[in-house]
Amino acid sequence: MAQRALAQELLCPDGGPSSSYHLALAHVQLLRGEYSNAGASLQEALSDNIQNPDIWALYGHWYYLVKDYHQAQKCYERTLDFVTDASDTHHIYIRLGSIYLQSGELGELAEAEDALTEANILDNGNPEVWGYLSLVCLKTGRKVEAEQSYKYALKFNLPEEPLLQEIKELQAHVGFGNPCFR
Repeated sequence: MAQRALAQELLCPDGGPSSSYHLALAHVQLLRGEYSNAGASLQEALSDNIQNPDIWALYGHWYYLVKDYHQAQKCYERTLDFVTDASDTHHIYIRLGSIYLQSGELGELAEAEDALTEANILDNGNPEVWGYLSLVCLKTGRKVEAEQSYKYALKFNLPEEPLLQEIKELQAHVGFGNPCFR
């Protein structure tokens, strides 16, 4: 159905391959797992409109999905620099926080916490955000906050793998963060 709508866009007299067309096409291609095609569509969208935060956000998601976290980070940071917010800012903050957390440097942990706190403000019922916040607190030695974040991650049904497993391993390593340890 999405492909038909895109085809209709091309048939409209004032339609054609605009940046919004290429952005929508890239969305469809990403959903179908056509990563190389999505990258080409995003490049087309960007060449038409370099000031669109949604294009930069989707480019960040594309890089994230192809596991080029450095480029994803650059795209996400550029997206957040725009005055106008991207339509999926919440996911940007989650993924950016995840990237910062994976780097493991102390300065990056502060940035990860800032990004995750912002994501939490946008949706305080997201178990993934609470899980990542728990990891940050565990890595920075903040016992009470680590336990609270962990409780909320469980309360909102954080899936068993892989984030919850990583949290449990770090809790076992540092010796705190799980109220059941007491």
